[in-house]
Amino acid sequence: MMFDLATRIATTGQLLVRSGIEIDHILSDMVQQHSTVSATLPSQNMFLSRLVSSDPVRQRVMFACSDYKSANSTVVSQPSVIFRCNHRWGQFAFGCTKPRMVEHAHEPAIEMTAPTAILALQHRRQAVRPPAMTEPAELYCKLPMAPIAFEARIVDMSLDGRAFLLADPGIPLCAGTRLQDVRITPRGREPLRADIEVTHVIPSMQDGHPATRVACRIIAPDATLEQLVRTFIIEFT
Repeated sequence: MMFDLATRIATTGQLLVRSGIEIDHILSDMVQQHSTVSATLPSQNMFLSRLVSSDPVRQRVMFACSDYKSANSTVVSQPSVIFRCNHRWGQFAFGCTKPRMVEHAHEPAIEMTAPTAILALQHRRQAVRPPAMTEPAELYCKLPMAPIAFEARIVDMSLDGRAFLLADPGIPLCAGTRLQDVRITPRGREPLRADIEVTHVIPSMQDGHPATRVACRIIAPDATLEQLVRTFIIEFT
């Protein structure tokens, strides 16, 4: 059985979440629960607010403006801000960049880029510096489509096996395709085998070049899924 984030953090004490799918789950739940977020700003100013929107497609989040205009002005003047939130089963810390004033539901708000990673800790636990992540969170794979195999990268994966691939723009894939015995190679480890079930195929751009983004589900024994997901959810003590 694959353990959820709450069970994992109760076991290890700390997680570094790099899965965009899981990050969106966390942020969306903070929005729904009206959880308070805070940020310590220069000159010991404190920004107290809550998340009001999380958009995984645009990769943007919105915060309600604080009651203190000076704190709002300070946030908008920063290139990046680290936010903290005590939410449900843990403490969370995440960084957002490029703040700007916008409007949300006819109220002023601050929009920023969505975080690419979230540090999750048990309540009342002191943070330990997470391991340095010098490599992007991705897994290389070969998609067997007779008579050849297409190279692709798994760039996101959730605990339940949902994932996104990036591939060449001309790859002949369509929703409903099931690719069997796909070879997936975690960085620095032996290749693993899994099936991939395609759910959506989305024309996209990557680094200014055309690409294909593929929403899919990875189907494999739990032990294989666990080895794959550790690229995107890192446990450390």
